[in-house]
Amino acid sequence: MSKTDDSGKDEEAFLGKLRSNFLGLEFMAYGEGMNPKKIDSSMSQVHALQLTRQELLAVQYSSSLWGTKPRGPRKMGAVIPKVQPNGERLVCRTLHPDTEGLVALQKANNTSHIHTFHNKPPKWNEQVGAFVLNFNKRVTQASVKNFQLTTVDDPDTVFLQFGRVGKDVFNMDFRFPFSPFQAFAICRELLRLTCTTDGVVHIAKTWCKAMWL
Repeated sequence: MSKTDDSGKDEEAFLGKLRSNFLGLEFMAYGEGMNPKKIDSSMSQVHALQLTRQELLAVQYSSSLWGTKPRGPRKMGAVIPKVQPNGERLVCRTLHPDTEGLVALQKANNTSHIHTFHNKPPKWNEQVGAFVLNFNKRVTQASVKNFQLTTVDDPDTVFLQFGRVGKDVFNMDFRFPFSPFQAFAICRELLRLTCTTDGVVHIAKTWCKAMWL
């Protein structure tokens, strides 16, 4: 995601980068910096950490975007670094992401360092013959991409929602503790990966409108 319209690869022009695993089950958003696996192992740990990229977001799906279409709505979970009461975000920068990164902290249930979210399960509506969510008129068309993120502790509060309002037009609403970048990264990746039954990935050309909840 670039700060400008320039499509070059200048590091200073980027707000962050998205990286997905091979199966499409998980993706990460990183800030500026280097992949810790590419840093010289002979370098001092202090210097290496200064060069290492930050982990800004992790998203996991319960089923792959590839192959057979899953039954019912797909389950999704998101993890971001903890935002403290004073508004400062904890920095997740590690040389060992497999054991100390956002996903590892989530698996260890380390709630003191992260915020965790999951998509609000929609309810089946017999009248329309589909799973539905209440978007309070912010979403007007059915789509498999429509979703809302909430938490276990506060299931009635929606922290991020995204949904279709027209052909290739979507609304994105978010609130604290999500930053604009984190919210857009989740929605952008969901839009980008659109699979057919043959497993071919298509780039979705869409417009997205955003606002604070």
